[in-house]
Amino acid sequence: MNTNLEKRVLQLERSVRFYQLMFSTIMLAALVFGVMSFKNRQVQDKITAKVFEVVDDNGKVLVNLSSYNGNGAITTFNKEGNYLVDMVSNTSGFANVNLYDGKGKPTMQLYNVKGGGGALAIKNKDGKDAVMLSLMTSGTGHLSLNNSNGSSLLWLGETTERNGDIKLYNKNGKQAVRLACTDLSDGSIELFNTTGTRMMYATTDVSGNGSVTTYNNTGTRTARLPQ
Repeated sequence: MNTNLEKRVLQLERSVRFYQLMFSTIMLAALVFGVMSFKNRQVQDKITAKVFEVVDDNGKVLVNLSSYNGNGAITTFNKEGNYLVDMVSNTSGFANVNLYDGKGKPTMQLYNVKGGGGALAIKNKDGKDAVMLSLMTSGTGHLSLNNSNGSSLLWLGETTERNGDIKLYNKNGKQAVRLACTDLSDGSIELFNTTGTRMMYATTDVSGNGSVTTYNNTGTRTARLPQ
């Protein structure tokens, strides 16, 4: 009786060891197969979607890749959901890059102008243009400085004859001084009163001599030297 029991126990132990060996062999083979499959798996070349978003641990959207005005657009946000950078196109199909202060106010705008060329607008804390670097319709560059209300203080560009032109404005946005070249390429200075009416014009005459003309507050000429 004891001998039969011992034989059965011995056979059971042998069976257990056999199944353990088979299970270990199968698991090892599965592991090798899995590693080889992962190693040989090809990375997908392209992911196609209409919108792609990157979110944080709380589900807040940090990056949005989508379309705007029929063109591609990329927008980034801070953790509060406010704009940081916005790269889009305008209705004309030109690129625009907008920077924000993280509180909803734009601080800088880089864009293309109609007819070709680029422009840069630096904005103040109220979102108004403080500095403008852009192009005139002729393709010549110009610089414009504005006060905190968005009114012009300084304008640099060219005249219709494509000569240099500088304009200064008072705090009310009225032109106060103009330094420019004439159509004869001579220098000129114009002074204006607080309402923007020209008071004096100094330049050269056709002979190349100095000339000064004065006006009253209605813009009517009152004197000219030489006569």
